[in-house]
Amino acid sequence: MSIAFSFDVFLSHNSRDKPRVRQLAERLRDAGLRVWFDEWAIRSGDIIALKVDEGLEQSRVLLLCLSPHALGSGWVALERSTAIHRDPSNAGRRFIPLLLADCDLPATLRRYKYVDCRVDAEAAFAEVLAGCQSEVMEIQAPVPELVARSAEAKQFTEKFKAPKRTRAKPAEPKAESEGERPNAPEPLAVLERKLKKHTEQARLEWINSAAVSPDGTWVVSGSEEKTVKIWDLNTGECRSTLQGHEGQVNSFAITADGRWILSGSDNQTARVWDPLDGHEIKALTDHRWHVTAVARLPGGRLISGTAGDDSTLRIWDLETGRCLQELAAGQTVMGACVCEDGTRAVIRGHNGKVALWDLSIGKHVADLQGHKTDEVVWALDIARDGQLAVSGSDDMTIKVWDLDAKTCLGTLEGHQERVSSVAISPDASLIASAGFTDLTVRLWDWPSGVCLQVLEVDDYTVTPTSLAFSPDGSRL
Repeated sequence: MSIAFSFDVFLSHNSRDKPRVRQLAERLRDAGLRVWFDEWAIRSGDIIALKVDEGLEQSRVLLLCLSPHALGSGWVALERSTAIHRDPSNAGRRFIPLLLADCDLPATLRRYKYVDCRVDAEAAFAEVLAGCQSEVMEIQAPVPELVARSAEAKQFTEKFKAPKRTRAKPAEPKAESEGERPNAPEPLAVLERKLKKHTEQARLEWINSAAVSPDGTWVVSGSEEKTVKIWDLNTGECRSTLQGHEGQVNSFAITADGRWILSGSDNQTARVWDPLDGHEIKALTDHRWHVTAVARLPGGRLISGTAGDDSTLRIWDLETGRCLQELAAGQTVMGACVCEDGTRAVIRGHNGKVALWDLSIGKHVADLQGHKTDEVVWALDIARDGQLAVSGSDDMTIKVWDLDAKTCLGTLEGHQERVSSVAISPDASLIASAGFTDLTVRLWDWPSGVCLQVLEVDDYTVTPTSLAFSPDGSRL
């Protein structure tokens, strides 16, 4: 079935290449093409992201203008990956890389034949014009699912060999065409219910974090609207709304006995709540900046992490509300996870680094480096036994870490944009990952590096930001 396009070509470029790209846009327009160029399409007051998204949807050809500036631009990468994600086989659309200057092309682009504009600009323009005018769109080789693992993965499969997992029978069967892997009798995961909604305001509010109760019957979530909500997982109803934070709620933890909910927010406090009646038990107020991470420790203790100039880890006695220890983190703490016995913690930050801490001695013991250093590590989880950690980044990769050896065991690739959250299943057999912009949640068999299932979000406003398994692993 043919698609009616409003534009013949969408020009994706970096702003530092704009003078050259503007000339190209004018020549293409003079040749009779309908050109989407940001200066012509985006007006004052427009929401830029929505206009770009609209332009990509309505354009038959994406012309990606490549230069060192463009490849360093997350914005251009977003446009490229969005187009590839929407039409991975290039059927009905065309994706044309245009090389403006010498640069090191990433693997995802090297598979495409590019137009070389470095030497003969006129010949290059003629080739671009012919490609954009073509009525019959060639079907190029599809972009495969980028599921990969490093060679070292073979060596750690036995060390971390997961026990055989069990899972509950899905409540509702789902058609084979809706995300299940080939040759599987049924999908690994099916949608059970949606919990709506966090705010009654017209403005959409981010839900930043979620955690599941120890008995797996309720979940707690927090958002930009400064509230904490408790949801009944069996009915999907909101049991209560907890109010008291004066800034957006960033992170959660629930004590092992389910007695307390712990939350951290932008108003420089962590708070302790009673989940039964929803009242606030105490506020932990020694922080000097946003509380971006909280995690429970054994023995009625809490660890919290802060951002900005504070950049500390604090350990608290929850009974008394007293800060027992303050540790200089040496970096903004974007998130923190602690293993079940409380001896190890991993923290993430802005610089592509995952830091390993030995909490038994209160010392930073290693930096786990593998993500791109100029990218934010948005996602982090640690296995219950503290031997394994998983992280996800702006660089679109998921790293699996051996915390004993302090090395990267493997890299999982497939997301087309930021990995916003990761979660390790209770039996350590599965990794779940959320793609912030590609609108997918992926389930991985990490010892083999195989992506078992891709769950696609069907609502653009529901951008995956946080993942959590239930304690028995039957729900995500």
